[in-house]
Order: sequence, then C-alpha cells, then structure tokens
Amino acid sequence: MKWSADGRVTHPIYLFRHGETVWNAERRAQGRLDSPLTAAGRAQARAMGEVLSVELQQAGYEASEVAVRASPLGRVRETLTIAAAAAGLDYGEHSFDDRLREMSWGEWDGLIGAEIEGRWPGAMAARRLDHWRYQPPSGESYAMVAERARPVLDDVATIAAERPVAVFAHGGIGRVLRGLFLRASDSEIVTMDQPQDAFYRLHRGAAARIGTQADS
Repeated sequence: MKWSADGRVTHPIYLFRHGETVWNAERRAQGRLDSPLTAAGRAQARAMGEVLSVELQQAGYEASEVAVRASPLGRVRETLTIAAAAAGLDYGEHSFDDRLREMSWGEWDGLIGAEIEGRWPGAMAARRLDHWRYQPPSGESYAMVAERARPVLDDVATIAAERPVAVFAHGGIGRVLRGLFLRASDSEIVTMDQPQDAFYRLHRGAAARIGTQADS
C-alpha cells in the first residue's frame, strides 16, 4: 500500500468511527444499509466529542478551525450530530462525501454470519483466506475500497495542510484510510481495530489512539 501525501499533513487528521448501532449489537452486517445508534452508541459519540474538545484545546486549536468530512449514511450523521455538539464543531451538507460510505457487503448486507453461511456455504471461510481481495456477491473487497479511499485521503491531506480535519466514517473504510496513511500492508490493514469508543489522530506519519472513559 503506497500513499505519499502525508508530508502535507501539517495539522492533525482525527478519524472517527460511528458509535454502536442496533445491528452492531446484533452482529449483523450493515455495509450500505443502516440502523440507528443504541443508547451505548449515543454515549460513545458524546464521549468522543467531549474528548476531542479537550484534545483540540491542548493542541491550541479552536473548534471553529476544524474542517469536517463525513459519510452521508445515517449512523454517521447521528454520531456526527452528537459529537459535534459536544466538541463545538461546525459542519453542513458540504461536509458529507459519498466516498466515505462504508464498504458494501452486497447481498450480505443486513445478514448475520449464520445467515450468510447458510445461503453461501463456505463463503466466510473463503473470505478469511483472502480478506483483502475477497468480494462478497455484488459487494466490495477491501482492495476496491482502497481505490476510492486514496483520493479522499489525498483531499483530506490537502485540507490538513491548512487546518485540522475531523473525518467521521465507518469501521471498514476507516481501517483502509488509517492503513494508507501509515503505509501499512494489506494484511495489517484488515486486522486493524475498529473502535467505537475511541478515535485516531493521524499526524506526522503516525496514528495515536485517543480513548474515552468508556475505552478505559
């Protein structure tokens, strides 16, 4: 995995995943489909916003300086609404970018693992053998997601040359964005964590995990 724009990242990029959703709690694939945040997910979003506020103050930034880029899917919108209120971030419809949508599971969207295995016997095992390139029926592989992640990360890096950026997205594409930034290997990216009670600060070629009280 090669990505070379991190030299332009003068200011930090804060990378968030949405809070826990109903389908997350049910261990159900979401992809391009949606479900609302749980009570725990709303608390996670609020805590991440509060910790971001402290992080910005300690770094000497005003919340109004932070550019926001986000997936347009409902679970991210809900997370952003809560976190932005806690951190004092400003955003509008211009902040939403379709390229930050979650990777699609295609025909697997909305299903739990047992349902997928019942309808496509052996498919989950095949995916584990080639996690990076495996494409679910009518869905996306991690390799495909990386192709749309590279240009959006490049755009975010351009913004970060002038001001800090908060990116609100999902677990799968969040892994890819972080991995590209770190120049991680394909195998490293697919095993990266996907926290919903912590976020990452991407800066100077490194990724620092910023936890909340729920993460401790």
